[in-house]
Amino acid sequence: MINGWQKSSFIDYPGTVSTVLFLCGCNLRCPYCHNPEVVRGEFEQIDFSVIKEYILKHKNFIEGVVISGGEPTLCDDLQEICGDLRGLDLKIKLDTNGLLPQKITQCAPDYLALDIKTSFNKYPALLGAPYTDCTERLRQSIGVVKKMGDKAEIRITAVPGIVDREDIESLRKELHGVRKIFIQPFVPAPCMLDPSYSSVKPYPQEELELWRGLFLREGVDCGVREINTKFS
Repeated sequence: MINGWQKSSFIDYPGTVSTVLFLCGCNLRCPYCHNPEVVRGEFEQIDFSVIKEYILKHKNFIEGVVISGGEPTLCDDLQEICGDLRGLDLKIKLDTNGLLPQKITQCAPDYLALDIKTSFNKYPALLGAPYTDCTERLRQSIGVVKKMGDKAEIRITAVPGIVDREDIESLRKELHGVRKIFIQPFVPAPCMLDPSYSSVKPYPQEELELWRGLFLREGVDCGVREINTKFS
C-alpha cells in the first residue's frame, strides 16, 4: 500500500522534520495530479518494516510523519499504520481530499492538510468523484479542520479549468471559520495524470492575490504559496 517514500523533508510538515509516505490509489482523478504513478499504484510496494527501521535509526532527526498519496484514507490499514507510528513517538500529518471524513477522525492526525479542489458540485464531473454526496462529505471534513484550529489547513490549487473566481466566491462562505487557507499556484509538469495539462497556462499572480482578498474579507487568514513542484 505504501508506494512512495521521501526519507526526509523540512517543508511538508510545518515546523517539523518529517519522513513522507505516499499511499497508492485515489478516489479522484484530478487531471493535473503530479503523482499519477502513485494514484495508479504502479510503483513497487515498500515494506513498512524498512521504513520503521529507518525512523528508529534517525530518531534524533525525524520528528514526524506525513501520510500522503494518492489518497491515504483509502488504505484499510491506515489506523494500524498511525498506531505504529505513534508507538515510535512521532507526530502525524495527514494529507487528504476529505471525501472519507470518518477515516480522518479515526486517524486523529496531529496536523491535517485538506485539499479542496473546486466548488463541491463540480467534483463528479471535473474530478471523477464516485460519490453523489460530495458536499456533505466535504462539509464534515471541513468541520474537522475548524475544530483543529491552527493544527489544520485547507489548500486550494489554482488550476485553470478546475477552479475559478466564481468557485472561490462559493468556497469562501463554506470555509468561514477555518483558521488557515493556502492558495497554491498550478505548476505544469511533464508527468501528470492528463498529459494535456502540461500545456495549461497558470493563472497570473494578480488573480491569486484577488482570491486571497476574497477570503480575507470573509475573515479567514489566507496566504498564497510560492511555486513548488510538489503541489498536486
